[in-house]
Amino acid sequence: MKKTILALLALTAFVTTPLAAQKTSEYRVQLNDKISVGARESFECIATIAHLAGYKEYNDQYTDYSAYDNYFSRYSSDKRVVKAISYFKKLKKSGFAYDALANIAVYTNPDCHSLRITDKKILKENIQKRCGDPEKMIKILSDFYDATDFDSFYQSQIPVYESAAQVLLNNSETIITGIKAYEKYFRTEVKGVFISVSPIIGSNNYGTCFADGKDMYYEPHYSTGYFDTNVFIHEMSHPQSQFIVDEIAKNKEIMKLVSKSFTGEKKEILEKQAYGNPYMYIIELFNRANTINILKEFTDDTYVAMSINLDKKNRFDEIAEVTELLDKYRLGSYKNQLEFLPEIEEGYLEILKHPENYEPKPFALSSEDTKSFTLLGKTYEAEYCGMQNLTGYGNYNLRKYWRLKNAYNDVCNYGTLDYLPYNNYPFQVNTGDVFRIEYLMNDGSGFIEYLRSDGEILDNQPITRGFLTE
Repeated sequence: MKKTILALLALTAFVTTPLAAQKTSEYRVQLNDKISVGARESFECIATIAHLAGYKEYNDQYTDYSAYDNYFSRYSSDKRVVKAISYFKKLKKSGFAYDALANIAVYTNPDCHSLRITDKKILKENIQKRCGDPEKMIKILSDFYDATDFDSFYQSQIPVYESAAQVLLNNSETIITGIKAYEKYFRTEVKGVFISVSPIIGSNNYGTCFADGKDMYYEPHYSTGYFDTNVFIHEMSHPQSQFIVDEIAKNKEIMKLVSKSFTGEKKEILEKQAYGNPYMYIIELFNRANTINILKEFTDDTYVAMSINLDKKNRFDEIAEVTELLDKYRLGSYKNQLEFLPEIEEGYLEILKHPENYEPKPFALSSEDTKSFTLLGKTYEAEYCGMQNLTGYGNYNLRKYWRLKNAYNDVCNYGTLDYLPYNNYPFQVNTGDVFRIEYLMNDGSGFIEYLRSDGEILDNQPITRGFLTE
């Protein structure tokens, strides 16, 4: 099945503790006076303990963890290491997982022996409760750091971090342009950004930030291997989206309607994406809508449409309607989204009252003898290539393939989101091919995806890239 690689970039805050107290060996490259790319050592340490403690999100099936396992196995009997692993297993039962690790990491100094700020009020407001007692966490981290000589491991991995960061450095102009679009959309000034990349994060990405009581710095954490504009803006936007959704969630009528629709297959699909309740759902929904509206400032219409359709496929059913609602804010003269809040609540309530306008409808597969399809306003001759039974693969039922003739030159420059390896095609694929794949889901819904073969190799296998969904 298809695997989406999201290269999440971790945006790091500029230091607020004295420079003398900071390590200077943390890998970091400046893009400009406010943006840097690198690898946060404190996160590497925290994520390593999570990996050793068996956290599934830090034991991704597609990631090679041999460097971690080979190095840290020699310390497996050290009491401080055993204690750290045991503590993380206990915290996990209280919800300490995924982005919570990145959250505590951005407030931890590189050597894991102290927090970046000492104001307990600020720490309480910004460190998630599921992270436990910050002071106890620092004790656990510092002991593990010392017991394993963690800095030596970190330094040995710098060539890996450099390689991982290269894809971001190659897209530095897009990153800089994206941050300017972000500032324009949210009517704010970005003080500092540290994009942290890590191989241990698997395919996850976390939109974390650091607040010192005066300013907020953007420090998202990203996986390695692939830069995607949507993912970059998405992780940048989380702090701002969180703020406005916390206000929306106070509206009981809205939450009642959201909860009513958060059932059945939709709930099952969203839970698999780590959005396990109505509150988490609307955080992600509004963040995706904010992301799409920012993308409108500097990407083409096809990429925006593709982003909306991909979100609908992932069961953010009302994403198009919410994006349109927030577009009024984008084009308006509001001071910020909080000033637009009354219109958000009124508009979102109206959307929720009419689920028939956005909930998935029965999907009709094209006939096997269909000879042509219209794509982006142009009609192409189509060759039917076969059908694949997907029973047993999640909520998928089947998919049908068509090859669109002489389409490649028309679509080769469109941005992409997903990929599908050649071995997912039950026939030969050639460079320059363009495909239409129709998916039927178990609930009768479905979607259409267009992919092209650029001759690209990823993880030692040839792949096709998806460039549009319907």
